[in-house]
Amino acid sequence: MDKQRFRHVGLVAKGHEPSIADDLHRIAKKLASNNCAVTYDKAAATLLQSSEEGLGRRDLAASVDVIVVLGGDGTLLSIAPIAAAAGVPVLGVNYGSLGFLTSSVREESDTAIQSLLDGDYTSSHRMMLRACIHDAQSPIEASDRFRDVLNDAVVNKTSLARIIQLEVTIDGDFVSRYRADGLIAATPTGSTAYSLASGGPIVMPDLEAIIVSPISPHSLVNRPLVLPGQARVSVRVLSKDQDIVLTLDGQEGLQVHPGEVVTVERSPLRFELLLTGRRSHFEVLRTKLKWGDR
Repeated sequence: MDKQRFRHVGLVAKGHEPSIADDLHRIAKKLASNNCAVTYDKAAATLLQSSEEGLGRRDLAASVDVIVVLGGDGTLLSIAPIAAAAGVPVLGVNYGSLGFLTSSVREESDTAIQSLLDGDYTSSHRMMLRACIHDAQSPIEASDRFRDVLNDAVVNKTSLARIIQLEVTIDGDFVSRYRADGLIAATPTGSTAYSLASGGPIVMPDLEAIIVSPISPHSLVNRPLVLPGQARVSVRVLSKDQDIVLTLDGQEGLQVHPGEVVTVERSPLRFELLLTGRRSHFEVLRTKLKWGDR
């Protein structure tokens, strides 16, 4: 099957990172020499000191064939739901400290762009989650407080060092009441993020699953769960006097009030991640997690 040849590339950059400017110039020049139109987001335009203001990310995603992210996993996560909603694939070049999603490192940026132009890439279609905050007596569909995430949705406290109480049901079946610092619902892609740090398993990113991991549970018998991708996880806040938020891919926080329910399920959106080079997922895990190092 012939790979798509891209003719309009959106460049998204990690903000406040002046060292990226030279690479942006070089990449834009390379794209232009291959008859590709280039559009910048606001952060990239600022780094380039461009006379053009740059587009907001939603407008950028609506106008391009592919998005190239120069930054870390956080920058890529911030664009993921926007790109998925627009049906636009994303290639990441790692300028951050740890990159599970950005398939190329900074020194490989020229090679990655050439591979993109040549059609020498693979597409990885990733499951996303939709997290919704709603009243316990109201249907989920009645709420407009929902977001789509690529990595995880986390119900957690905002400040005081007290545990919170959460009641979890899966597909309407009562599971348990947790006394913990919070609860993580993660995708397989997000299994190497906060979920891993909380003792969750590593799940291959092309699987369809939801990983539910309590954060520092009061009881040691509360262990992470791996659920089918079609499961619906509902988390009811039982704590009455604490500030609790739903944190979305580490990018945004929404207040959750006592008695409200956070429901997490598979999103109708899918994120297309483009991979260049020949690194396997296990090589990335070995490198990033330093397996075998002494």
